[in-house]
Amino acid sequence: MRVIILGAGRVGFTVASNLSSEDIDITLIDTSQAAVDAACERLDVSAICGNVCHPSVLESAGIKHADIIIAVTDSDETNMMACLIAHHLFHVPQKIARVRAQSYLDVQNQLFSADAIPIDVIINPENEIVSFIKNLILHPGSQQVLSFANDIISLVESKCNRGSPLIDKSLQDLTNALNGLYARITTIYRDGEFIIPSYQTIIEENDRVFFIAPSKDIKKVLSILFNQNKPYKSLIISGGGRIGLGLAKALENTLQVKIITKSSERAHQLSEQLNNSIVLIGDATDEAFLFDENIDRTDVFCTVTSDDETNILCSMLAKSLGAQVVMSLVDRNAYMGMVDNGSIDNAIYPQHTTIGKILTQVRRGKISSVHSLLRGKAEAFEATVQGYDGKSKLVGKMIQDLKLPQGTTIIGLVRDDKSIPTTHQLVIKEEDHIIFFVSDKSSIHQIESLFQPTKSLLSRFKK
Repeated sequence: MRVIILGAGRVGFTVASNLSSEDIDITLIDTSQAAVDAACERLDVSAICGNVCHPSVLESAGIKHADIIIAVTDSDETNMMACLIAHHLFHVPQKIARVRAQSYLDVQNQLFSADAIPIDVIINPENEIVSFIKNLILHPGSQQVLSFANDIISLVESKCNRGSPLIDKSLQDLTNALNGLYARITTIYRDGEFIIPSYQTIIEENDRVFFIAPSKDIKKVLSILFNQNKPYKSLIISGGGRIGLGLAKALENTLQVKIITKSSERAHQLSEQLNNSIVLIGDATDEAFLFDENIDRTDVFCTVTSDDETNILCSMLAKSLGAQVVMSLVDRNAYMGMVDNGSIDNAIYPQHTTIGKILTQVRRGKISSVHSLLRGKAEAFEATVQGYDGKSKLVGKMIQDLKLPQGTTIIGLVRDDKSIPTTHQLVIKEEDHIIFFVSDKSSIHQIESLFQPTKSLLSRFKK
């Protein structure tokens, strides 16, 4: 597969980094020579300095043979024009573009089509981030909540900080505590390594625990295992941009929401677009201001400005003043290690919340709902079984008989819209939705091949 990525900024670089370990030919194009040099130095990719809309530049990148282009420059208009050129001049089969302006998104059904601007998949980072944070707030105690199979089953990450009720408990203890409610701890991330647990595995402090369960039961599982039985009631948002506004809109009918902005003009705009939120003009780094707004009795403080330093400092201040949970948007890789030490309860990395939608389009076979985990160290994804017994690599086989690559585990299965426990003796059927956890991404192409039709099956379809 050949993929051309237009734009070597944080999103483009993250996409290239996630794909570079796989059997994919990647070329990056950017107008910045420094960005191109950095990509070539740090990644196993080709890179070209030039205008992504110039046909000559695209041709020199090998676009005539490209399977996918991913346009993620900072300009919506540039991304749209590049897709238009790729479609009409070079007949690229699949085109993905980042589009952020709401005025375009409001008419996307009319605007983005083969008859107008031929973009197959729209990536909107702000909407993805809002959805991600909303899930965290609605599921207290979670670090990630990722859904599969049309939200029938979900994978949840949670961290066992000091005082967590899971510490020193075995998986057998936790199974007993669930009292018949199905949930499975699938993976533990400890000291930089992934552990596939057994019933005798003991949970330790600072473990990052991943469990999978039917989506309708996630709150019950968090309540039983993590003692998170009280939903959040109050939220303060620092930052009145598109993300802050979107988050307030998404939660103002569920929680008591306050949103802070320094601009009186922006405050007026926010008040016109929000119905049940309190809009405040102020500085979230002002201790007295936060006390006036009862920060010490606030369940969640979430800072989503465009400045990383402001976000981190505001979150740390709010935590020190008594906010129960603090969340912060962090865009720069350089700060990731610093905020992972526990001073911030949830660090949200924009490039990693949007990467899954792009990876879903890149995967071959019937693979969907791809989610990047632990800043790209692992992946979880859903794949649909094709074929029938005797003409499929999977149908009719028990899970224990599958020869999966090292670092790959089946963690969930949905059949006929119901979650089914993945026992070793479970026999796979056609149209099953299988959820995989992959810690070694170099093996993903081996999994993809399991979900591509066999030659005999292809012949049947042709007939």
